Amino acid sequence: MEMEGIQKKMILQVRDLNTHFFTDSGTVKAVNGVSFELLRGERLAIVGESGSGKSAMAMSLIQLLAFPGKVVSGSVKLEGKELIGLGERDLNKFRGSAIGTIFQDPMASLDPVMKIEDQMVKPIRMHLKLNAKDARSLAIKLLTRVGIPDADKRISSYPFELSGGMRQRVMIAMALSCNPKLIIADEPTTALDVTIQAQIVQLLKELAETTGTAMMFITHDLGLVARFAQKVAVMYAGKIIEFGTVHEIFSQPKHPYTQSLLKTIPSVAGEKKHRLLQIQGFPPDMKLLVTGCSYKERCPVATDRCYRDSPDLTLRGGNQSAACWLENGLMSEGEEKIAELLSYKKKEYSVKKMDSEKNKEVNDASGTVLKIQDLSKHFTKTSLAPWKKSTVVRAVNGINMTLKRGETIGIVGESGCGKSTTARMLLNLDEPTSGSINIEGNIQIVFQDPYSSFNPKMKISEIIGEPLNVQKIGTKEDRKQKVGELIQKVGLESSYLDRYPSQLSGGQRQRVGIARSLALNPSVIVADEPTSALDVSVRAQIINLLCDLKDEMGLSFIFISHDLSTVRYISDTIAVMYLGEIVEYGPAEEIFNNPVHPYTKALLSAVPVPDPRVEESRNIELLQGELPSLTNPPAGCAFSSRCPLVTERCMKEKPKLDDYRVNRKVSCYVVS
Repeated sequence: MEMEGIQKKMILQVRDLNTHFFTDSGTVKAVNGVSFELLRGERLAIVGESGSGKSAMAMSLIQLLAFPGKVVSGSVKLEGKELIGLGERDLNKFRGSAIGTIFQDPMASLDPVMKIEDQMVKPIRMHLKLNAKDARSLAIKLLTRVGIPDADKRISSYPFELSGGMRQRVMIAMALSCNPKLIIADEPTTALDVTIQAQIVQLLKELAETTGTAMMFITHDLGLVARFAQKVAVMYAGKIIEFGTVHEIFSQPKHPYTQSLLKTIPSVAGEKKHRLLQIQGFPPDMKLLVTGCSYKERCPVATDRCYRDSPDLTLRGGNQSAACWLENGLMSEGEEKIAELLSYKKKEYSVKKMDSEKNKEVNDASGTVLKIQDLSKHFTKTSLAPWKKSTVVRAVNGINMTLKRGETIGIVGESGCGKSTTARMLLNLDEPTSGSINIEGNIQIVFQDPYSSFNPKMKISEIIGEPLNVQKIGTKEDRKQKVGELIQKVGLESSYLDRYPSQLSGGQRQRVGIARSLALNPSVIVADEPTSALDVSVRAQIINLLCDLKDEMGLSFIFISHDLSTVRYISDTIAVMYLGEIVEYGPAEEIFNNPVHPYTKALLSAVPVPDPRVEESRNIELLQGELPSLTNPPAGCAFSSRCPLVTERCMKEKPKLDDYRVNRKVSCYVVS
């Protein structure tokens, strides 16, 4: 095929790239001697923890580094043309034309006061030298190409008038607008629902295959890597420490860091649930001189040589290379030794915590700690124009749930389905329009972003102890002792109590948030996306912690997340929500192994599996369309406008959530 010949053409050559950030507290060596190549049409994934240098390296290629960052040495050639050393005027000829960029948050990248056509047409006219009419026509074609319906009308919209998925599609259309040779996608799906994420990844793959554009995809989601990439570069401490094809990296990783990362992932398939592996320690401070291997302090098989000498990236067979003195990394020690070295405890978590004497003191005899009946929340949306009528936003529509002691209910669904509104009602932050909530004991919350929920001027001891002080529980000494017990319970040393939130990592802050939620001895904890902002390695630590607390204390959780692999791992029961309603409800394993509702099937089909062999053999049924307006929902089934199995009855009559099997409920006429 013609494409196979084209793909051999070299697009990008990076040699010994070094980028530093010159701060008042010292020089941060963010990128340290990175080298790689990218051919036309190739899809390369860059993975690694936060601070590994992924984004700094990518932005160094086009020299869009935030102050005080600077490329200090190295070479970046695009089709043989050297970019390092070019002035701003010459660089602008490459940015947006030869190199397109898709950023993580399209709302922050798009101008909120400019229409889409204004933001697309100007770059097209500048780079392609087209007149206004032809540039607008091309913009509409590009928007149509990336899957935006009625593009001739949507092009006149402002960014805030589009959904998150639509805004990201606009960013992709803009990146493609000038026929780039390379597209850099920096966490382009992080803020998107799993269904929209699947659409975006599939779109990027198709564009690479049909246009020959090389793709560089930066992510911390290893499932997406397995679905998208042909090649993978694993970064740590500013260096590429392993490089190879996606099959080589996933089936036979050679570096201890890569091997450990792959063992931290909760799988969406298979039986649950053994304790997840945890990578101990933290990446090195890049302001300090690193002697020897940068991973040595966290590596369980590090030797004296690792502390003295830094290993280079060397070939290990095929297209794979790794920077490790051991030929096979951890695998040199054997599987049993790996488990021992990594403290991989084969602890199995119970599905539901059995009654204990302690729990009986605070819970009723039936074991029910939370009961929700016919819960609804409707908001009135008043127009500023006096001639327009007010509209009702039906955020939650008559949901029912029962939470047992020691049970975790996972609530899943796309943005706008009512998950967070339900959580706000449980916490009495929103008053229900109708229905009832009965809680035995008290309820607390663990937030998605703990840093935004902390007072940055308060010490950790004050943050954890705040609920105790507000409720005036015990004496000052009692409260101090309680805070000390809580910090240890979440796996942090007491020395952290004298620190401020800014002095802690993301995972440490989330542990503090969990400690604060435990202060008043809750019976129920609402965990609202508690792991979505964390690296995969830190996510494993937090998941293990929540499971430990559940088993040890008999806690019950309402776990809200769009990460379905995490939801499956941690949950006993699943509630699938769509447009304010529960459409499927039942045991987690049954729903994941045998989804019944078409929406549940679509959600699970969209979840990436961290195994490229599985991804290649899957028939992914992408969910089409967007969530209907909450002010004007479909007359019949809420899912009827997007359902591939829709019937005339579905469009006219709303199905009830009825029994399907024992402990299973489904709201669908097609499967009744």
